[in-house]
Amino acid sequence: MNLQELSAYLESREGLLASGIGWSLVLCFGAAYVCYYLRTIAKKPQLITGNENFCQFLQDQCPVLTEIYYPTVWCWEGHLQTLLRPFITSKPNVQYRNELITATDGGQISLDWFDNHNSIQYPDSSTRPTILLLPGLTGTSKESYILHMIQQSKSLGYRHQEHIVLLIQRIWKQLLIIYI
Repeated sequence: MNLQELSAYLESREGLLASGIGWSLVLCFGAAYVCYYLRTIAKKPQLITGNENFCQFLQDQCPVLTEIYYPTVWCWEGHLQTLLRPFITSKPNVQYRNELITATDGGQISLDWFDNHNSIQYPDSSTRPTILLLPGLTGTSKESYILHMIQQSKSLGYRHQEHIVLLIQRIWKQLLIIYI
């Protein structure tokens, strides 16, 4: 379908967008959103420091802190990003080797290793740099951001130790001891 056919089709359709009112509403709301975004969302970062010298040091060393930050237009709010992230992110295929360590207090530490045996930069595994990644409190080695960091640093020849500490048993043991 070319542009003329699409235009003829849209003109023949009856409905809100076929009338001038529909397009006027879309344009008005679009313009209002752009104004709202530029006036309230896009801002320079606010630096809060206890020392004026430190604030000046940050501005001198990181000039990006003095520029206006423009978040993603369609999803600028952190809560929305959290809700939408599982639906719009890709997950690279990464194979781990798991190592489970039992601590002296009965807690367990799970280490997921990505060995990167195909490293061209560091063919000798004893000289290959290791990156330790600590996911968030509820994160795992299967989180999209962890998988992407592994994929990026794989191209640099690194190996990874995905460190997931299972502290739940330790925390509950300590709470039971405190409250019993």
